[in-house]
Amino acid sequence: MPAICLYFQVHQPFRTRVYDFIQIGNQHQYFDEEMNKHFIDRVAENCYLPANKLMLELITKYGRDFSIAFSITGTTLDQLEKWRPDVIKSFQQLSKTGQVEWLSETAAHSLSALYNRKEFRRQVKEHDAQIERLFGYKPRTFRNTELLFSNDLVNELVELGYNQLLVPSTERLLGIKSPNHVYKSPMHNKTLCLPKNSSLTAELTRWFGEPDHPGYPLTATKFAEKLMVLQEAPECVNLFMDYETIGEHKKAASGIFDFFRELPEAILALPDYHFLTPDEVFKKFSPAGKYDVPYPVTWSYPTYDLSYITGSDIQQEAINRLYDLAPRIYEKNDPVLLQDWSRLQSTDHFFYMTPRFEERGERNHFSPFASAYDAYNNFLNILIDLELRTK
Repeated sequence: MPAICLYFQVHQPFRTRVYDFIQIGNQHQYFDEEMNKHFIDRVAENCYLPANKLMLELITKYGRDFSIAFSITGTTLDQLEKWRPDVIKSFQQLSKTGQVEWLSETAAHSLSALYNRKEFRRQVKEHDAQIERLFGYKPRTFRNTELLFSNDLVNELVELGYNQLLVPSTERLLGIKSPNHVYKSPMHNKTLCLPKNSSLTAELTRWFGEPDHPGYPLTATKFAEKLMVLQEAPECVNLFMDYETIGEHKKAASGIFDFFRELPEAILALPDYHFLTPDEVFKKFSPAGKYDVPYPVTWSYPTYDLSYITGSDIQQEAINRLYDLAPRIYEKNDPVLLQDWSRLQSTDHFFYMTPRFEERGERNHFSPFASAYDAYNNFLNILIDLELRTK
């Protein structure tokens, strides 16, 4: 019986305020409270509350036939607890249905897996504790920031207690193999990998509502028809995406809520199809082979690497300089200093510094800064002050 595995990433960073060189050594408030509250309120009203309401309706209507998975970053939970406890309650309502799986990840949506394994372990444990506190759930499946994965991470994750992993998929890595199966890591026979179906997910995240895309407008029925013409017999079709796709990145006027409202009925009408969480998929299906990932890959289209986050000299300088502070941060044993350093690790800060949008004559609409260098200079001023605080 083929399964649809529907997983949502929920993330909002702590955005930094304008921080000029005059404030270095005098002002240690790095994050813009007003702007962060504005964004968390906006995404709560556009996405989290109406999408959670919809998911609860679907679970109530379809019962055990419909289930979903979430990973939600610590930076998001911190902001929701501070400004939107109503959203926390709506997630808790979903969790109580028993039809939701909560995944583990890094608390700060960081690249600590690549830059500092000690910090990586600390953030994973911190995040798991927060999920248990808020939702009474101990995560059994791990997904990394940006779905970052390589063979090199497997032993680290096994030591943390994780042998069920969500991973990206690329044609280069899969070859002729399909993403619609469970695989095992060549590094550890008991470590199972669930690859994202990138092309079908893109129909919902990148192409939904685009008039120039073939098959526009996409409906739930049309999407179900795409499943029927898959070239091989799928076991699990893994749709991994940002939750903010529903209502924030794709506005309600696009029809995105109607699409997800109609999706379960269209899927369940297919022969033998049903919905499973990642944990249920791992328990049900045996590995179809090995998934060898010798170098780091992510779910970032179209390069499936970290080039949008670490690809330029200024991005490399900023991220290396930030992680170079690790020994001094730990030595200080100051919880406020540690929290500031952790929140500055969110990949968003480095994504704002990518020059790629400007090279194409575009603006990075996710960034609150006018240019990549403005983002870099602001971050560098904060970093200098952070360095002074560690001395």
